[in-house]
Amino acid sequence: METKNGKKPLWLSLLRWTARVIAIIFILFILSMFIGEGGFWSHPKGALPLCTKDYVFLSLFGLYVVALAIGLWREGLGGILSLSLMIVFIIGQIIILWPEGIKRLIYFYLMLLPCILYFLSWFFHRRFARKEPI
Repeated sequence: METKNGKKPLWLSLLRWTARVIAIIFILFILSMFIGEGGFWSHPKGALPLCTKDYVFLSLFGLYVVALAIGLWREGLGGILSLSLMIVFIIGQIIILWPEGIKRLIYFYLMLLPCILYFLSWFFHRRFARKEPI
């Protein structure tokens, strides 16, 4: 017999909280990275100005962080949004950086982890809710 937390099995709660904790860690890391580096205000002398594609990729990355935060509230919506935004980001980077792009994006592949965990948690919670007798 499975250990249950209320009416749900314990592994469902563990999956949900694992997804949330990993997403919070990613959000805090990304925010501290941009805030710690000075954001858009600190540019070294002689650096090239940002062009349109840089702003597009930064916008996608910012929307990814927002989607992770939405996932804390609505797992299915946050999982699908963050997964789709990160896939678009990765495909765009591969197109721009081809053929070296695949090797340089290993860290971004890791950022798919909270998206997939959100989606799995939503899927299994929904599946478990359908099995429950009313």
